[in-house]
Amino acid sequence: MDKGLKVLNVFLGSRARRGWPSPDYDYERRAEELARELEELKKSLGFPLEFENRIASSLDDINRLEREIGEDVDAIFAYILTSESTRYTYWACRRISDLGYDYIHKYGGYNIPTVFVIDLYGGDISGLPVIEDLERLGRRFLVVSSSKLEDVGRALRIVYAAKMLRESKILLITRRDANPAKYLSESYIHRIGERFGTRVEYVDYGEVGRLYDRADEAEAERLAEKLIGEAKEVREASREDIVKAARMYLALRKLLEERAANALAIDCLGWLEYEKSPPPMTPCIALSILNDEGYVAACEADLHSALTMLIFRYLADVPSFISDPVVDTGTNTVIHCHCTAPRLMDGKTISPYRIRSHADSGEGVSIQVYMREGELVTVGKLVEGLDELLAARGKIVENVEVDRGCRTKVRVTVGDSRKYLYRYRGGLHRVLAYGDHLDRLRDLGRLLGFRLELEGE
Repeated sequence: MDKGLKVLNVFLGSRARRGWPSPDYDYERRAEELARELEELKKSLGFPLEFENRIASSLDDINRLEREIGEDVDAIFAYILTSESTRYTYWACRRISDLGYDYIHKYGGYNIPTVFVIDLYGGDISGLPVIEDLERLGRRFLVVSSSKLEDVGRALRIVYAAKMLRESKILLITRRDANPAKYLSESYIHRIGERFGTRVEYVDYGEVGRLYDRADEAEAERLAEKLIGEAKEVREASREDIVKAARMYLALRKLLEERAANALAIDCLGWLEYEKSPPPMTPCIALSILNDEGYVAACEADLHSALTMLIFRYLADVPSFISDPVVDTGTNTVIHCHCTAPRLMDGKTISPYRIRSHADSGEGVSIQVYMREGELVTVGKLVEGLDELLAARGKIVENVEVDRGCRTKVRVTVGDSRKYLYRYRGGLHRVLAYGDHLDRLRDLGRLLGFRLELEGE
C-alpha cells in the first residue's frame, strides 16, 4: 500500500541588477547544494521518498512546468533562493500556488500540496509578502523558514501523512441495524472521503466470525504462548481464552489483508450485546497487537478516533491509544483509560503489561499496559463534521492502579483541568500518542482544511 512520496523540488532564482542575496549570486550552485542535502535528509525520514529537481529562473519556466508536471507528483516544494528587483520569485510563488488550485477547480485533477521553503537571506523578501496574499486567496500551503533542514523533513512528513490518509481504507465492523448506524450514511462517508480521501467500507460481524472459525489453531497457540511469556502477569483470563483472543487477532488481520485495508473500527460493545451473533472472543488484545504492527484498530466503531489514529500513525510514526478520559481537578490531570492500549507505544519497545479480562463485561481477554512515566504526549480527536481537531499536550505522571473502569489507566498533566472539564465536547473518546505533535497537527490542518483547538488551555 505504501508507495511512498514523489516530490517535485522547484528551485526558484534569477539574476537581477539588485536584490537578495546579491546581484552576482550563483543560485544554480545553491540549488545543486540543496539537492545534495535533501538526498541525505531523505535517508533519515523513514518512508519511501523520490525527488524530481527543476530549476526555474523565469515565468516561462513555470508555465512549462505546469504543462509537464506528472500525475505521479504528490507535492511541490518551491525553494525561494533569491528576491530580485524584478519580483520574479514572488510572482513565481503566486503561480506555483495556482497549480494545485487550478487543477482542482478548473481542470479537475491533481490537488497538489504546496510547500514554500525560504532560503534565509535570499528568498525572504519574496517569500514573506506572498504569505499574506496566498492566505487572502484561500490557498492551502505550508511555509518553511528555518536554518535547520530537519524542518523541511518535518514538512515532508506532513505531506506524506496527507497522502497516506488519501490512500487509507477503514473497515467499519458492525451490523446494519446497529448503533452507530449514522456513520453508515452516504453523506457522512462522502464527507470523510472529500476531506481526507479516506475510504470507509462496511463489514458485517458474520465475516469476522467466519474468518475466526478458519484461523489456524496452531498459530493461535504459538501467539498465546508468546503473549503469556512476555506478560508481567496473567490475572483473570484463562489460557483457553487467550488462545481465542489470538484467533480473533488472526481473523481481523486476515480481514484487513483480504480487503486491502490499513484500519478498522469495530463495534465491539454492540457485538457483546447482540444475542443473535455473540462474538467468539472480545477483540481487545487483537486491537492492541494490530496497532503494534502498524495498522490502526479502534474499538466501539469510532470512526473519528480511527481517523485521528491514522493521523498519528503517519504524522508521527507511532501507534496511539484510544481512551475514555477521567478528569481529576484535584490533581489537575486527566486519566486516560481503556482496554486496548498498544504495547509498543513508542513504536519500538514492548511496554510492561498484564493480561486481564475485559473490564466492562468481566469476560474475555484484554490488556493492561504500563506506559513510560515522564513521557510527553499529545492527546487529540477529530470531532463530528471534521472541521476541527481538539488537542492537548501533557506528560504521563503515573500508571494508575485502581480496579475500576478500564484496565490501562495513565494520568496525564493538563494546562487547566477545570477548563478541560467545563469546555469538554466532541464525544467521549480521545486518542493519546507519545510525543509533542501540536505543530505538526496544526500544519496538517492547514493542508487538509481543519483547525486545531487546544483543550484545557
